[in-house]
Amino acid sequence: MSSLHLNARWVAFLVPALVACTQASDDASEDGAAGARQSPAQPNGGSENTAGEAGGGGVAAVRSDDVGGESSAVGGGTPAVVPDGDSGRGYSGAAPTDGRDAAAGAPSNRGGAPSAGASATRLGEGGTRTGDGHAGRGGAGGDTESVPPEASVPAQLVGIWQETRASSGDYTNAYGQDFSMTSGFSVQLKIAPDGSYYLAHFASGVSASCAHVTHFEQSVGIAALEGATLTLRPSERRLDVQDCSGSTSLDLGTDPVALDIVVSDAWHEYGHIRTWSMQATGGPHPYDLMLVHRAPLGSPAQPDQPSDFVLGEDPPYAELQGFWVGDDGTDSQFFDPETGDFYFPELNGSPHQWLRFAGDGYETALALQGVNSDGPCKSDVIYYEQGTALFSLLEDVGGQGSHFVGHVRLEATRAHLVVRVRECDADDRILRYDLPVQTSYYRWIYFSPDAPPERISFPCDFPATEWQPTLCEAFESGFYRSD
Repeated sequence: MSSLHLNARWVAFLVPALVACTQASDDASEDGAAGARQSPAQPNGGSENTAGEAGGGGVAAVRSDDVGGESSAVGGGTPAVVPDGDSGRGYSGAAPTDGRDAAAGAPSNRGGAPSAGASATRLGEGGTRTGDGHAGRGGAGGDTESVPPEASVPAQLVGIWQETRASSGDYTNAYGQDFSMTSGFSVQLKIAPDGSYYLAHFASGVSASCAHVTHFEQSVGIAALEGATLTLRPSERRLDVQDCSGSTSLDLGTDPVALDIVVSDAWHEYGHIRTWSMQATGGPHPYDLMLVHRAPLGSPAQPDQPSDFVLGEDPPYAELQGFWVGDDGTDSQFFDPETGDFYFPELNGSPHQWLRFAGDGYETALALQGVNSDGPCKSDVIYYEQGTALFSLLEDVGGQGSHFVGHVRLEATRAHLVVRVRECDADDRILRYDLPVQTSYYRWIYFSPDAPPERISFPCDFPATEWQPTLCEAFESGFYRSD
């Protein structure tokens, strides 16, 4: 790694980010938004293998060494992280595919080819009617990752970890003048598979003699985990201070920094995508870091069919056949299942999600940007799922023939994930995964054109599969007919 220098991206990001964080909440943020992803084996990166560059058409080769089980923690004296009862039971991770960025040409509005072998019945024909009970939504269990014995740090620690906290306050200076100030901090820790690390810590606030003070600490060196202690041994460590008297740069020496850490399963709030969180104490203050991108689980838990779920025998009803979108402004062409072409649609205030029923098949896709809301590195995702659907009709609400409620089982036959990491300098990356397929359970609500607007939604009232929560916000808010 080259010698430390003030990173312009951090300066450009952190001040507006702290302000934005304050606007979202008057108090310090509790969300610990993060940005991270697994990157090549560079001092500022964090993946064991190379992923295809954006637009390069390469192979997104990422580690796939998940270990089954629900617990996942680094700490307590065991860096290996093998859950009780799961020792030696290994699963391969989700298979990554090519690392292409947005492919040339606009994908068609037509999705893939769901099965069309079953004829569509009409609502009220042959459905099952019974009580409409439903259970609360829960998450599926969690796999954890094994640790290569030759690694200087566990695989869970490899990647880019981030945290941002901010708050605003009113102050009075020595002259009796009142002013408002946003204060807070942002931390980024990059760990490579060989144990090399980069740590950046930016803090902004006020002092007794100055209305605006910033501290920017950076260090590079080697990290090693012993028991539950992550020790950072810097080869260079510097602090840049800016206040009312000017700028100062200090050499902080190379004394090691010992952090007591706990790493556990976590989920990004936006999209509810699984990641790791790292809680660390022993530094300037406690850290609560999040990893932006964690490789998908190779063997996610499959929930059983809920006891209060009514499994029907009907393929998607005739009224549901066709193409549905989240809003009038939805861009429905961002992913073409037949070619794999994709792009991330322009943010325009509308959800970018679509749903298609054809015969007994379904397919759906959504695009999310800024899954991690804080930190200079950003993560975006496209999720696509295809399979067969079985519906049960539980109620014609009010007997009016325009408002129907029931249950639906979606049995996936294909699932694909695109991850884009951006605004992360050399760590920008496109990763693609063919995911393990799962079966999910929903309640469905349909309003016909006689109760306009025609729409359908899928409340997530049952225990969820690994990627079902990513769809749930879109499914619960509903879809409107597009064709």
